[in-house]
Amino acid sequence: MTPSERNGVIESMVARLAERMAKDGSDVEGWLRLIRAYSVLGQRDKALAAAADARTALAGNSDSIRRTGELTKELGLEGS
Repeated sequence: MTPSERNGVIESMVARLAERMAKDGSDVEGWLRLIRAYSVLGQRDKALAAAADARTALAGNSDSIRRTGELTKELGLEGS
């Protein structure tokens, strides 16, 4: 697989995860994977948007909010 093909597959997988999270945002692990994936891909704006969406979707679960905050801090997204 060429690097271009590999990138296409990865971006497709991330897009499917984003669609799944938009439909059912109750999965904290899914949100964490999505935020991390965007960050690894260098898509900071999308990582920040996913983190904000996760906080909204998980508003009733303080542990999930804490975990999301820890990840954004770890990835250097905090304060943005």
